[in-house]
Amino acid sequence: MAVPGRGLAAGRVETRGRRLVQTGEWTKAVAGAQVGVDRPVVVLLVEDDDDLREMLALNLERHGYEVEQATDGEQGLEIAREVRPDMVVLDLMLPKLDGRQVCRLIRERDPDVPVLILTALDREIDVVNGLDAGADDYMTKPFSLREFLARVKALLRRTEPGRGNPAVLVAGDLAIFLKEHRAVYFGRELHLPLKEFRLLSALVSRKGEVCTRAELLDMVWGEDVVVDPRNVDVHIRWLRERMGGDPDGSKLIQTVHGVGYRFAG
Repeated sequence: MAVPGRGLAAGRVETRGRRLVQTGEWTKAVAGAQVGVDRPVVVLLVEDDDDLREMLALNLERHGYEVEQATDGEQGLEIAREVRPDMVVLDLMLPKLDGRQVCRLIRERDPDVPVLILTALDREIDVVNGLDAGADDYMTKPFSLREFLARVKALLRRTEPGRGNPAVLVAGDLAIFLKEHRAVYFGRELHLPLKEFRLLSALVSRKGEVCTRAELLDMVWGEDVVVDPRNVDVHIRWLRERMGGDPDGSKLIQTVHGVGYRFAG
């Protein structure tokens, strides 16, 4: 079912199983966002608002993504286990199983898949809880379609293997194995989620220098994505908690008030 007034491309829309498909000339124009030559990027879209879900799905498909759809948390988790998507777009307020629980369970199975949270809740505690569940980014409804597609693209690009980067970053007793997605401090595995791993890697790559919040947003989230700077502060707090221990590695990440953060190792 097309959504009136949403500016969708012309063509007939029909449902096939869980996936919404648009037929006609529109599909022939899709160039395809590719993971490889033969497999498109698979985006799992979990949203109980039918109009919003179908509008997002159609536009994702228009940009070459393959979309799997779910209308509640339990169905979304089931599909995630079946298809192992390349990215998850997840509403927080879902029937049966809420988005935070779904995010945590997906993260347990696949810690690297990027997760974009959609929420109608704009209180800071709700945003923090969504990020705390393992989400990489969030968008507060209502939002623009252009920004949504830009964030999807940026999150997927940030998960692609880097080129021309060193395989290992070393700072004192901290070693970051970039290709293996592992960080070891004083012989202890840190087990960092994706955002904290990238944030620590960004700070260590500029060891001794002050990184502004804007620079860290560009390095970790991507230059073409609009992200609340509070994301940096939240992830820094979690990173310090994970590095705490004996010795206390959290002290290596220093706050430069009014500017940003510095890795002092």
